[in-house]
Amino acid sequence: MVVSVGGGVLARSFYASPTSSSEETSAQLPPFTGSSQEPPGRQRVVLEPGARQHPDSTVVRNLLQRHFDAINQRNYQQWRATVVRAKSLNQPYGEWRDEYESTRDGSVTVHRIVRGPDGTLRVLMSLVSVQDREDAPKDMPLTCLRWRVVYQLVVEEGELRLGQGLPDSSLHNKCEN
Repeated sequence: MVVSVGGGVLARSFYASPTSSSEETSAQLPPFTGSSQEPPGRQRVVLEPGARQHPDSTVVRNLLQRHFDAINQRNYQQWRATVVRAKSLNQPYGEWRDEYESTRDGSVTVHRIVRGPDGTLRVLMSLVSVQDREDAPKDMPLTCLRWRVVYQLVVEEGELRLGQGLPDSSLHNKCEN
C-alpha cells in the first residue's frame, strides 16, 4: 500500500502542470456528489482543458471511450482491440470475464496527456468503478471506488493502444456520497 501511494504521489507530481500548486496535486479526489446520476456516473470520457490541448487528444479520447465501452458492455473482442497484444494474451477471455463481470466504469476524466519514452504517451486520468465486493481489489473490497491512474499508450501495428500496466500506476479510494 505504501509503495502504491508513493508511486501515485510521484506520478501526480511528475505529471502535474508546472504552474500547479502542491496543494492542487496532493488533494484528495473529490467525492461523487452533485450529480443526478448514481455511480459510476456519466459514460462519456471527458478531457480536461490541459489534456484537450495535446495534439493526440482526440485519438486518446476515442481509444479510452472504446476501451471503457467494451468493459461496460462485456465485449471482450472490442476490449482486445484497445490493448496491446501482450496484454490480451496475458488476460484470456475467462480471466477477463471473471475480473470485469460485475464492473461498470464511468466518470472517466483525462487530466493530462504527456509524451513518454520511445514515442509512448502517458495519460493521467480518474474514474469511478462499481462492482460486486468479491470483484473489487482485495485491499479495498467495496462496491464503489474512485481511481486515479496513469495509463501507458503505445503504437502497435500502426494504432494507439493501451500498453502493459506501469508499476505502482494506480490509486483507489472509496466513493463518498
